[in-house]
Amino acid sequence: MRFERFGRRRVIIKKGQKSNSFYFIYLGKVAVTEDEDGSSAFLDPHPLLLHKGDCFGQEVSLLSSSVRKATVVCMEETEFLVVDKEDFIANKLEQELKKNANHQFEFFRKMDLFESWSDEKVWELVILGKKEKFSYGQLISKDFVNLSSIVFICKGSCEVLRLIDLGASPSYYKWIWQHLELVYDTPMQTHFKEPSPVERFKKFQIKSYPVQDFSTLKLQHLQKAWEQQGTSFSRKINTSENSLPKTLGPKIKSRRPCMIKCPMIHTKHGELPKEAAVGAYMKIHTVEEGEIIGLHQILLPDNQQDRRPLILMSLGTEVIRMRKEKFCELIDSEVAEKLSKFKIEYPSDEDMCQKFLMENSWNIFRKDLVQLLVRSRQIPPFTPIRHKKKGVYNPNSLTLDLCRLDKKTKPHYPIFVAPQKCLPPLRVVQAITAPRYKIQELLPQYKNAGVLI
Repeated sequence: MRFERFGRRRVIIKKGQKSNSFYFIYLGKVAVTEDEDGSSAFLDPHPLLLHKGDCFGQEVSLLSSSVRKATVVCMEETEFLVVDKEDFIANKLEQELKKNANHQFEFFRKMDLFESWSDEKVWELVILGKKEKFSYGQLISKDFVNLSSIVFICKGSCEVLRLIDLGASPSYYKWIWQHLELVYDTPMQTHFKEPSPVERFKKFQIKSYPVQDFSTLKLQHLQKAWEQQGTSFSRKINTSENSLPKTLGPKIKSRRPCMIKCPMIHTKHGELPKEAAVGAYMKIHTVEEGEIIGLHQILLPDNQQDRRPLILMSLGTEVIRMRKEKFCELIDSEVAEKLSKFKIEYPSDEDMCQKFLMENSWNIFRKDLVQLLVRSRQIPPFTPIRHKKKGVYNPNSLTLDLCRLDKKTKPHYPIFVAPQKCLPPLRVVQAITAPRYKIQELLPQYKNAGVLI
């Protein structure tokens, strides 16, 4: 094994030529392309990349006399550990490659999608695939929808995530302003709270025609009635402003909408506090062993495809990745008919936003309810001394506190942001703490802690 280093844009393996070496990537990354000079890798927004720990050398070419079917080019300065073909065979490393190829063949052979294919055609599929392993929590793809490859799950499972911009949802916009009313105890100026025509007419009457005090006319009427009955009335009745009903007072105070003193941003639904414009990662699907990612829209026309970027996160999995256009060249009419029935509809961003708000409200209610039902300890529990962990993580980093929107003091904890295509970075949160009524006020019969419902 020898060490080699190459700079950016250096072609390691050229399409159409024979290769006598096997490469392990020690540092850096390379791209696999179809052209001879590898220039398409720098123009493709989603090239097929190999990173540190991966290996290449077209294993099948080492075991046969076929020529290279792809070009490998360095995307940056890359270091390799290289093994020549003679040493590779002398140390019986080809047996490991054959074993790996047989595992892939058995995996494809068991799939219902390829049950009509011959063994020779399945081996062509094995040649196109590249097996990769991912640990728990490792990112497989930032956007597999717009990726030029498809992924077969060999072992384990992975999750499909979606970064939701909560500020773009009308449900979130309405939810935020409803909870901000509890902070200031006054209605907020939002077009979701527009008064009805009847309320607007009443306000117009109050402003245009001040309410008059008709208590003197009422007293004159009562005096005449008592005189006719032969009774006298000499006691003075207090007709001060405080004794009159609220609707008869000379001044009626209406609740005026309040404006929050904090930076605002303009959305398509109206103005929203800048700090409240956040996003959240939502799990929308779990992909199990034997399933395929990237084929649910392969036969649909472009105008019917859902192009929202979706994230693929590993839960400890082994995958086989191959180029989508190469796979499409192999499929026949039977496989195309099966693929036409293979459809997955992911929920809309609005549905996922409503789910996030429901889960957030439930978590808050559950926490308050547990505190209400658990009897408080008279003796404080023993808390061992714990040394502070070194790091940047803080529970408040992933929590949006609506009570601090108008605070001028900046938080002392870091804030995590996610990049967006053609948009400014979006702050990521896991929960939103909002002002709320205490559960004792909603359930007055359970004012005392420790009462079981």
